[in-house]
Amino acid sequence: MRKLQFLLLLLFLCPIFLTAQYKTVNLDFESAYIGDNNPLPAETNILFTGSIPSYIDRIELNILSAKGKSAPLHTAVWQRPLDNKEKTYSLPVNYKFRSSSNYDIEVRYFQTLGTAQRQELIQTLNSRLQLFLETQLTQDTKMIEWENKPKRLLADMNDLLRSDLQNYRTGIAAPEQKLSGLVALQMEKMSKIRTKDSTARVRMAEEQVLLRQLLKDELSRILPAPLYKMVDARYLDDCPTESKKGALAVTAGYGGVYFSGDLGEDLDYDTAPFVGLSFPLGNRAFAPRFFSNTYLGFGVFLQDFENADKQNLTGPITGLPIYASLDYKLFQFVYLNLGATFLEETSAGDRQVLFVRPFIGFSAKVNLSVQFER
Repeated sequence: MRKLQFLLLLLFLCPIFLTAQYKTVNLDFESAYIGDNNPLPAETNILFTGSIPSYIDRIELNILSAKGKSAPLHTAVWQRPLDNKEKTYSLPVNYKFRSSSNYDIEVRYFQTLGTAQRQELIQTLNSRLQLFLETQLTQDTKMIEWENKPKRLLADMNDLLRSDLQNYRTGIAAPEQKLSGLVALQMEKMSKIRTKDSTARVRMAEEQVLLRQLLKDELSRILPAPLYKMVDARYLDDCPTESKKGALAVTAGYGGVYFSGDLGEDLDYDTAPFVGLSFPLGNRAFAPRFFSNTYLGFGVFLQDFENADKQNLTGPITGLPIYASLDYKLFQFVYLNLGATFLEETSAGDRQVLFVRPFIGFSAKVNLSVQFER
């Protein structure tokens, strides 16, 4: 009897899929290796935890390619919450390692500077900037002239600060560690003053005082409390990641094959259950959602088809209809299947005729863990 609609076969119970979002890895302050020296988890986010001294208030973890470029692939930061003096930390790293790979990991440890230490740093930087400006200043009896344009000098001072502050960090919401354009504007203002009389010279002295104060204010602005100084670091070379098994799924479902005709009474089609195997088009951990939810499948229908002319339609090689499909995930393990069916019919003289027809179906999948020989 011809079936008038497709049946959805759910042959497997839905598994429990509530899994942890992070895998925990231990990395103590005193350790020179990660965890029990086991490979790092791959294709998942990681929660680094461990013991630290109570004076460590900030941790930076940089992930770098092994023996590769110096720029980090990812940086994660932990800062001690207020009133927290625990000797442990928990640092979530939202970066997924690729399996069977190696990475370098750099961990930097920071301590909070006290109020007096912070002020001392600001004073030291201010003195260095003042000394730099003095080397760039030419003053004669009539005018003040800078060796370079004020904007160029501002860029040089910011380069100097970047070098001096490479081992210091401010809070996450702190401003960028660079002097603003106000400094260049003040230098331009000074260069326009002509020291032709005592009044102008007094004005020039006042502007120089304003520049020194402006630099001090700028440093206080870009170095607010809390201010952290790096006090220790670890560099772990060639950390391996775990090997992951290949993705393969067993598919079972129900589909219909179109033979001819239009929608309505002239539509010629038949339905049957099918089973097969499928492979994802992309790794779920890295590929865009569309590709990670799409599978390339192939398999067989479990019975022959019959068209409107009562002809029995089988398939090549297996003696059953063969299909190839693209399967897209609709729900947790329910997929829509679109593809082609390879059929055979017996014509006059017992000659086998091979032809292809489209099909549509629904299926359920069970993923298998497959380790291919290396």
